[in-house]
Amino acid sequence: MERRFFLNAHIESQGSPAKLNALRSQLREQNATALIEVGIGVHRRAMLLYANGSSAGIYLVEGGYSRPFNLTELFLLWGGATFTLTLVPLPDRMARSIWLLLESHSHEQFEVNDEHLWKRLLQRWREEKFSRVIEFYSEIIQGFFVIQRGRILENEAVFFNGQGYEHRLPEGIGQKGIWHFTTYLLSPLSNAWQCVNLRESATSWAKRLLSHYAYLAGQKFLELTCREVNQSIQPWNWKIAIRNATVNDDHFFPSLEATAHAYRALFMSLGTQMGFVIGNRLTQHILDETYQDLDEEQRRALQAHRLIPAAFS
Repeated sequence: MERRFFLNAHIESQGSPAKLNALRSQLREQNATALIEVGIGVHRRAMLLYANGSSAGIYLVEGGYSRPFNLTELFLLWGGATFTLTLVPLPDRMARSIWLLLESHSHEQFEVNDEHLWKRLLQRWREEKFSRVIEFYSEIIQGFFVIQRGRILENEAVFFNGQGYEHRLPEGIGQKGIWHFTTYLLSPLSNAWQCVNLRESATSWAKRLLSHYAYLAGQKFLELTCREVNQSIQPWNWKIAIRNATVNDDHFFPSLEATAHAYRALFMSLGTQMGFVIGNRLTQHILDETYQDLDEEQRRALQAHRLIPAAFS
């Protein structure tokens, strides 16, 4: 994993278990999203990833591969030697992408310096129903995006442009120099990938639901409903908001169950507010109808966490 976006990193060359524990306590107290990297010799690194103050996982990275790790192993490897500690504050979307990488394995690397080649790659991935997390960088940009069954998930894209973070793939890929790509194989059972599937399925359902609701109730009631739902979930401090019938989720939840809990609360509030406007019977009808419009894999991801129409009306 290249680290061009680690410009705000704090590096401590005289690391110790005590300093590591102090950093971990600091992140918990501040509800911070960040990565702690522990340099173990020349070729090994321990990566501790935090999601809004909670641990999302600890991994050992060696030889291009990562595996789950624990602090007992780390302290045994540490011995009495001096190691480096690097603290990297991250926005939630970037940290989610790094979580995906740490729970995946690098697959292939290639370069793109032609716009037509880039378009052919996108077409091939669509035809192959390709699912990968992809890291890319050029001289001035680094970022990540996720392809699910051949489709780029816009809500999962993030890149650093040298000054700040943006959420759309940059224009001009394949132009203006060489673009470097690494694709990562995803484990279907990894927490990070299951969170992506759940998030994508829930936001797709919500968009269909709210679009149908807006057709029945009108734009003003849609805006009112979205405002009420946003206020109802505000006490949790999730970086989730509904705007114009679209759920924008920039929050990094540290587990699959935490992600599911947030979406159960969101859909419960949606069902309640819609019921006030169009009645419970009609709300149930459009919950059912829009749910059936989802593809089978999306419904399966939602059903695994009781995100079903009957639970929200």
